[in-house]
Amino acid sequence: MQKDDNQNEIKQVNDILDHRGYLVNTGWSRDDMFFYDRSKIKVSPLRIKEWDYWEVFNENHSVILNIFDIGYAGVAQFSFTDFNSGASQAASLFKPLTLGSIGMPRSWRYKKPLIFRKGDSQMAFTRKGDYIYLQADFTSPNIRGEFRLYKAPDMDSMVNVIPFSNPRHFVYAVKIMCMPVDGEVLIEGENYRFNQNNHSWGVLDWTRAVFPYRNQWKWCAASGVVDGASLGFNLDYGFGEGASSKSMIFYEGQGHHLGKVAYQHDWHNPYAPLHITSADERVNLVLTPKYTKKGGPNLGLMKMVGIKTYGFFTGELVLDDGTRVEIKESDRLFGWAEEFHQKW
Repeated sequence: MQKDDNQNEIKQVNDILDHRGYLVNTGWSRDDMFFYDRSKIKVSPLRIKEWDYWEVFNENHSVILNIFDIGYAGVAQFSFTDFNSGASQAASLFKPLTLGSIGMPRSWRYKKPLIFRKGDSQMAFTRKGDYIYLQADFTSPNIRGEFRLYKAPDMDSMVNVIPFSNPRHFVYAVKIMCMPVDGEVLIEGENYRFNQNNHSWGVLDWTRAVFPYRNQWKWCAASGVVDGASLGFNLDYGFGEGASSKSMIFYEGQGHHLGKVAYQHDWHNPYAPLHITSADERVNLVLTPKYTKKGGPNLGLMKMVGIKTYGFFTGELVLDDGTRVEIKESDRLFGWAEEFHQKW
């Protein structure tokens, strides 16, 4: 098994930036051990990108609730997808040239609620104890949704501070998988439930960053139960330079850090099985697609185009102690793999 030596685990709380706006340290941790202070960033506010991306899903449906401030604009974005029929519904609230005024929190833990309100519509993320509450209320189209996600206090996360060649560019990302969810969304009179009876889960991508104008990424995620044990993973790569791996297996709440993972969609045949492997031989997976979508906004100077494939995973993962976890078709481990190119 090939060893990846580029693994800098952070175990004590660190500031992300010094007083000059340069990175203090880079690496990964199992919890948010990094202190984010937007006021220390020494670049144009148009370059600062902040988002709280939540997705709740099962093998039939997905709901995305995303609040972001990218300088040019602040947006609360809702999307629903039915993987069986291909039907989808989207809604958003938009505020131009926000430049950080949305008030994105310093931590995903929501010491105070994050609320994006415009007119009679709003999206809100709050926390009470170990529970996260996601709420969406749109008047046109008529959408109302509320979800409760459980984050066990001892469950590991995949946390990274990722450098770029410009010493004032960075990504601070928190990825959390395997959160049980209970809730529902009502879309134009049609009700959709998400709970453990239909094997629903919640996932978080919480990111604060100063990105270069052009970047690309790949992100593969899953949550489920295999042989009675909770299992998920975050397989993540594509941007940054000289950073520790952004990939981790989550087995019974414990994180098992990985080396670099690789996969490549066949854009001409997007429903072909997708093979996902790692250089350290700890990941050997196949994603069998159920639903895939390509495209994205392309406005010339700003674009985000790519492909996202949802489906079932089979194969094998190797934990830190060498234990091999086999994922069978009967486990119905569900998730996605995506790759995007971006200018912003």
